[in-house]
Parts: sequence; structure tokens; C-alpha cells
Amino acid sequence: MFKPKKILIEPETCPRCGASFTCSKSGKCWCFEVSVPDSVRDEIEKVYDRCLCPQCLKEVSVGGKITIKK
Repeated sequence: MFKPKKILIEPETCPRCGASFTCSKSGKCWCFEVSVPDSVRDEIEKVYDRCLCPQCLKEVSVGGKITIKK
């Protein structure tokens, strides 16, 4: 029996700002289109255990603080 491939898109909550967003676990996620320096990506991974929302990822990629926004 043929089973269609599932594209995994899951709702997420940004650990930095609390915003809701979607994350595609299929490898074609929006985040691959954001240029993030390796050093910044390493820092994000040290601080957070899940993905940041589009706005926060864009902010930290251009020098915004990685820590949680209040």
C-alpha cells in the first residue's frame, strides 16, 4: 500500500521571546534561508534546546543579544 510522505511541520514556541511559529523538521525549513554565522549558531545551541522564531533568529544573526528577551 502506498503511503504519502508526511512533511513534518510542528508548532513551536520561541524560547527567546515566547512567540508561536512553525518549524519544518523535513529539512526545508525557513531557518535554512537565514544566514547565521557559525559562532552565533554555536552560542544559540549553548543557550537554547530548541529553535528560535524567525524574528529572533534574524535579530541574533545580525548581532542581537542571544539571551531571553524580557
